[in-house]
Amino acid sequence: MAETGNLAPSRLVLLVTVVNKGKGTFFADFLKTFDVNLQLCLVGTGTARSDLIEFLGLKDERRSVIFSVVRAERVDAIFAALAERFHSVNGDTGIAFTVPLSSVIGRL
Repeated sequence: MAETGNLAPSRLVLLVTVVNKGKGTFFADFLKTFDVNLQLCLVGTGTARSDLIEFLGLKDERRSVIFSVVRAERVDAIFAALAERFHSVNGDTGIAFTVPLSSVIGRL
């Protein structure tokens, strides 16, 4: 009989990915391949000054913001894949960062 002892739940983080408007669905689908459990995609507007936006070469300050709940151990692989995608696909740029979740009940 297999032992079914208590297993510590996987640590979860909130992954925030900001990409060009119109690319949210593409990147949300891309992130699903990393066992993302929950995603929310919203449209955001930047608050940077217009001279900074022009300096950075950004044409539109609207962005797609994707909030994803992922296992902490998948973050390095996700960041590597996103960096490759941002650098290899023409016109795909963005940023991604995580926020730790410390009060989640349950197990994924």
